[in-house]
Amino acid sequence: MKNQIFATGYRPLPPEDARARGPWAGWPIARTALLLAWRRTGTKIVLMLCASVVFAVGVALVVQVLAENAAQQLAEGQPIAASMMRGIIGEIQETFAVFLRVQFFFCAVALAVIAGGLIADDRHAGALELYFSRPLTPRAYALGKLLAAAAVPAITIVAPFVLLWLMAVGIAPPALRAQMYGLLLPGLGGALLATLVLSATVVGISAHGERRRTVGVIFVVLLLALSAVGEGVAEAGFALAGYLSPTRDLQTVVDSLLGVGVGGFAAQLLELRSGTVNDSAWLSAGALALMTLAGLGALAARLRQEVVG
Repeated sequence: MKNQIFATGYRPLPPEDARARGPWAGWPIARTALLLAWRRTGTKIVLMLCASVVFAVGVALVVQVLAENAAQQLAEGQPIAASMMRGIIGEIQETFAVFLRVQFFFCAVALAVIAGGLIADDRHAGALELYFSRPLTPRAYALGKLLAAAAVPAITIVAPFVLLWLMAVGIAPPALRAQMYGLLLPGLGGALLATLVLSATVVGISAHGERRRTVGVIFVVLLLALSAVGEGVAEAGFALAGYLSPTRDLQTVVDSLLGVGVGGFAAQLLELRSGTVNDSAWLSAGALALMTLAGLGALAARLRQEVVG
């Protein structure tokens, strides 16, 4: 038992006086979980996959910005050619919306590998009873695990979105740059919403499992199943079923926040957006909020069951 607990990453508590001056317990819990995850090869592989999405979108943004600059120069003498060029390259905000949707799925795979064992490993080691026999509150434990899970979408979705926006703004001509200033906060809102949904649900599932791999598989399969069922039934004519799909809900909210209009040629060709949005962004946001609350509720229920006294 001692070796299992040590491998999980926890250490004996310091004396009472030192503990009173020590940091909040959630920080070392989150830091330890991330350090242990970083040692696994799978973590580096899934993060590289997420980085490849960022690179591809970055290239697309550079091409769009340069093409938009050329279209603005053509607009003075050849307005028809400029309009055709804009129709082919699509909108800048559309590319940001596609990035958030695609990275949502890749981040889910990364979370399955990195965060699947956040609580499942503790349960498998039989360590929860020992942890909570010390002055560790369930709230600090839960928040520490949630912070560790949220760090993954923060690194793969939130931070890359900001970097992509800064890059696009930096190379954009003045007229286009002024239009892009209004995309930062709405895009950040969509990225943070994706972070909340993914981190809460993976921790909630992990709280009811005992094997990291099993939790990861369940998490990804559940995401794919909900998306497939929601998309399929919605396309069959039952529009309300579309709110069951997390990816569809996120795309609906992000499109609304970013003000995405008619899709450009590239996005329609890849079928990333065409016909895959719900009627109401508010209902989609509510559906994502319910998924987040379901994950947090699953975590709270497990801790109430595990913690005695």
